[in-house]
Amino acid sequence: MTAPSSSSPRRNHQYSIDDHDLISKLPDELLQMVLSNLSTEEAVRTSVLSSRWVDVWKWRSYLVLDMNMVLDSTPKERLQQVSVQLARLMTKVINNHRGRLERCTIQHYKSQCKDGTLQSWIDSVTGLKHTKDLTLINYIPAIRHYKRANLLSLHPYTFSHHSLSSLSLCGFSLIGPDAFCKCKNLKTLNLINIVISQASVLSGVLAAFSSLEVIVLNVNFLTPRGVLKIENNNLKFLQLSYLNEIDRMEVYATCLDVLDIRCIKVKRDNFILVAPNIEVNKNSWLDNHSRNDCPHLYCNVSSFLAQVETNIWHKILGSDFIDMRRYVYLSVSVDITDPKEVEILEEVLLMWTNGLLELEIFFKVHSWLNSHYWIELDHFSHISYIIFSFQHKKSHREEGECSTNDRTHAKLFPNADLRVYNVRLYNFDGSNEEEFAFVSRLVMQKPVILNMMIETSLFPPTKKFNAEAAVAKLMELKYYKNLKIECF
Repeated sequence: MTAPSSSSPRRNHQYSIDDHDLISKLPDELLQMVLSNLSTEEAVRTSVLSSRWVDVWKWRSYLVLDMNMVLDSTPKERLQQVSVQLARLMTKVINNHRGRLERCTIQHYKSQCKDGTLQSWIDSVTGLKHTKDLTLINYIPAIRHYKRANLLSLHPYTFSHHSLSSLSLCGFSLIGPDAFCKCKNLKTLNLINIVISQASVLSGVLAAFSSLEVIVLNVNFLTPRGVLKIENNNLKFLQLSYLNEIDRMEVYATCLDVLDIRCIKVKRDNFILVAPNIEVNKNSWLDNHSRNDCPHLYCNVSSFLAQVETNIWHKILGSDFIDMRRYVYLSVSVDITDPKEVEILEEVLLMWTNGLLELEIFFKVHSWLNSHYWIELDHFSHISYIIFSFQHKKSHREEGECSTNDRTHAKLFPNADLRVYNVRLYNFDGSNEEEFAFVSRLVMQKPVILNMMIETSLFPPTKKFNAEAAVAKLMELKYYKNLKIECF
């Protein structure tokens, strides 16, 4: 569905009346482009410019309805009254909008949770507007305690419309999974600043989303302890943040490519992960009394991450919550011979601007053999540890592609000032040309690496001898004269 054509008789008549309004003579498509750079409020206000502009904003592909800017400056005793007035205006905007929505963000007050207004908005933007990406944000005044987030009580199947593929909830309290029944349509779920009674309730909510590929959790439990269980064979990205201490956490995800642990309070022996694509070395957890409450990132670079439509992973990884360092530990699994995957590796490294404490790299070799590399980098306040796991399947040169040595590895670390404290390489013996070229780049160019450890203890004698010979070659290439390269 498109906006009315500017060539209609009514439009031509308007032009002859308003000869000085040259902007109004532009095609609807161009006016839409102008409005796309305005907020929803500003776009709606353009309707008073002339009759030519009255309907243009109604065809926007996204709406952002935000009470917060007004409520922040409203006295406490008038919050209820003002929110009701704003809700009426927001309802009018939704009802006047035409066509379908790609995205819709609604920031509201607690009154709309209680009087059914929020339910009505959701039904309209999903059932009538076929919104694909819906974000609901509950306004919580700064004077109120975080754990008093408003209860989200909605009808069953509220989020089950087939067009809705992404749902973000912020600032709510959840007591059960009723509103999430039969949500096989959703691919992305973000639960931010969510209060839940106990871990088992969250397990039930997540169980309703069998088709989820991306889950972001920033949750507080009112009742500590319990077991949080996530079982989803479609899940590819999982981020965990600010979870209270629980007894055990179980993740079963055969397709999981990214595990981003911002902060969880669970003993490492009680963290159960069944995800074949993820290499997790829990002995490296920098924790407090065996609890992993420091950021770790494990990443298997795959075709999922290479898809343009799933670039949400990069946006999520690049974001930081208040008072949170970025990462303590990063693990990346990537095919070093695949230029697309190496490009994604570059994107990951671009997130670090100062340095890394530890980086582990796992190389997966050709012929489906596993080889591993670990790199540890400079420790700064916002980053601590990174792991890269590299996946080699079939040689790209066998498929007619050129080597990635000169073209890609030269730009492996886009930030020349990045410093690396410790690097660990697993299953590296120097016999693979591409792998050796990659490791050579680590020691020859900036960033500065202080220590490099190469695991050889599990190699047979011949392979161990080759690895030690490769180490000798690397020592001759190193950029930083105090760099230590050792086998372990």
